[in-house]
Amino acid sequence: MLAQSEALKVTNSILAARIDQLNLQSKYLMQDQKKVGPNLKDVRLKLRKEWIPVWLSNPQGFRPGTKMPTFWRFAANSDDSGPHMRDADGEQQIQAIAAYLWQDGFEGKLPEQQRGDAGHGKELFETRGCLGCHSIGDEDNKTGGTFAANLQKVGEKANFDYIVRWIHNPRERWAPYCPKEKRDLATEDYAKHNLPYVFDTELHSRCPNDGAELQVQNMTVMPNFRLSETDARDIATYLFSLSPPPQYDTASFMDSPELKDKGHALIKQYGCAGCHEIKGFEEEQRIGKELTVEGATPIERLDFALLTKRAEEGVDPLKLHPEEKEEKPWYNHKGFFEHKVTRPSIYDEGKEKDPKDRLRMPQPYLTPEWRNALTTFLLGSVGSEGSNVPQSLFYNPQDTRRQDIQNGWWVIKKYNCMGCHQIQVGQRSVVMDLPFYQTPEGKDLLPPRLTSEGARVDPSWLLRFLHDPSLSGEKTPAENAAISNAEAAKNTNASPAGAQAAGGAGAGRMPAVPGGSNTSPTGGRLKPQPGLDRNGVRPYLKFRMPTFNFSPNELQTLVRFFMALSGQQEPYIKELLQPLSEQEKLVARQMFTSGTPCLKCHITGEPTHDAKAIAPNFLLASERLKPEWTFRWLLDPSQISPGTAMPTGLFRKDGERWVINLPNPPASANEYHDDHARLLVRYMMLMTPDEQRRLLATAPAAPATTAQPAQKAQNRVKNRGGVTTSNRTRRAKRRTVAAVRNLRTNVRPAGM
Repeated sequence: MLAQSEALKVTNSILAARIDQLNLQSKYLMQDQKKVGPNLKDVRLKLRKEWIPVWLSNPQGFRPGTKMPTFWRFAANSDDSGPHMRDADGEQQIQAIAAYLWQDGFEGKLPEQQRGDAGHGKELFETRGCLGCHSIGDEDNKTGGTFAANLQKVGEKANFDYIVRWIHNPRERWAPYCPKEKRDLATEDYAKHNLPYVFDTELHSRCPNDGAELQVQNMTVMPNFRLSETDARDIATYLFSLSPPPQYDTASFMDSPELKDKGHALIKQYGCAGCHEIKGFEEEQRIGKELTVEGATPIERLDFALLTKRAEEGVDPLKLHPEEKEEKPWYNHKGFFEHKVTRPSIYDEGKEKDPKDRLRMPQPYLTPEWRNALTTFLLGSVGSEGSNVPQSLFYNPQDTRRQDIQNGWWVIKKYNCMGCHQIQVGQRSVVMDLPFYQTPEGKDLLPPRLTSEGARVDPSWLLRFLHDPSLSGEKTPAENAAISNAEAAKNTNASPAGAQAAGGAGAGRMPAVPGGSNTSPTGGRLKPQPGLDRNGVRPYLKFRMPTFNFSPNELQTLVRFFMALSGQQEPYIKELLQPLSEQEKLVARQMFTSGTPCLKCHITGEPTHDAKAIAPNFLLASERLKPEWTFRWLLDPSQISPGTAMPTGLFRKDGERWVINLPNPPASANEYHDDHARLLVRYMMLMTPDEQRRLLATAPAAPATTAQPAQKAQNRVKNRGGVTTSNRTRRAKRRTVAAVRNLRTNVRPAGM
């Protein structure tokens, strides 16, 4: 009995630990959750009242190419949309939906913002990273990515104060949502427990009433660029200068209580909560059909409606394939799918139906390429039961490495990492094709290539970096000072607007946890940013690695993805390096300062020099880089990152070791008989702030003693089939000069 009692105690403890783990996982899953569309609880804070019906009526008319589909049952009929399919009460439906969204939106006063410097805002918008996802310009004059919205007309629809707040921190939520109580919490919920109205993902993520985990962030994938308030105002000012707001018709009907009730039913009917967060619909499920095995649906169960005969005869009302000389029958899965996704209303044409029985699928914006891709995906969604190949041929990775790569791609695509970075060999990022990054200056300031990131960096460091790309709390005071010196130099040379911004949010800003509310519903100031207004590794880049507020699940997935992509083993055990003797330090210092271009490009902590640096500080190497990768990088960087500005040919093979490839190496290097490249790896990995200062104070060492005149004459005599020593020296010198010249001619930054 005693043994059973002890066993029950242990079992109870295990169950309690499991419950704690599930509670923690629910917190992480809420951080993972994202919506395709914006949070519509913020409409009163964010949007012009009169603009909302205009948008609902014709999203493509306001923003061509938007992800918001056209709800043809109430939208205005465009010239190319086919027969008139709008419901008889379509206009009233728009008014009802707009009324519900407006009346149930958050009310409050945002911190009032003054207009800023539009010129400085334009510079920030084009160089900080906004164009990796967003575009600017109309029609054929667009510049930027297509992952997120075109911002040309943001000034026609939005509230300036809200856009400043959004740019400053898009994850900042107006009020936390409690899934258990199924409502947004107010200041009173905290006040009755004598708690401040503070919520975030770290220490204040639980409901004060029942302890349930809260949704404390906006469910958007847009990251936080850690901008100062001044910079956020400048960018917003630039965006609002692109398109002044027009005059819209008044929308007093949006205050009607009767319309609000009708709007609630319509929002439920059309499934708006599938893409948006809407008050009262937080727990609403998607209304669409499960498509996992849609490709295996029998053809007789696909409803071609009144188009069956025309499909069999090859009469295509949409003319989807004008390149084909003669029309072909499309009574098949492919024909049904591509017509359905192109114009869903086509299968309701000519029918007399009760409004509640009409099709609800809206019409998405699809290019021909997207239409073909989506159709192909649906055709292939057959499952093992509906396929004509054995299940063994389905892609189902059993090994951990392939699973990690597959899982990681979901996160990479989710946050559009390839908009800025090159992750696959040959892949071009959006940033690489922007005008600024086509210039010689811009090509040296591209975001780093990540094709070998897992082999390059320590996974523990990578996890910390992805959590806080500004490295605001990961360094010793001395290391932080060295990194901050570079930013101070950058700010010294910045424009007046930029200098003002730097003064408002530099290294002195206190780090803050993401996702909390910086203003109560009565207003207030914007809260401090999560991290510092800088790049932690490459402060010289204008492009900013933003804070994505990844959940711990996503952080682990990304780290494992990069490790698996580079064929690295898990877990990674850091290699112990032999300490350097004083003589080895001297040799390494003299190799650094006697012909190699290392100090020319890398950050050193000296402000004047660092203003022109294009490679990271060596102080970061010890915890960031893997020694074996660094060794291979020193020998041939172009093999790892083609086009890098890091010169090749700094070392040459001498028997079983690599030696410095200089025309006149220092005497200490000639006397050092171990591997020179591995010595420099150890030197960089064991670099301290004090040693870096000694390195900067070291004068170039005198070369090895030159040969006597008689010996020089003897060297000039050619041996049979040989070359003179002077020829060899000149060739070595030319190779080194050519390597150094690469710093000016190559297109990629030199950073490791």
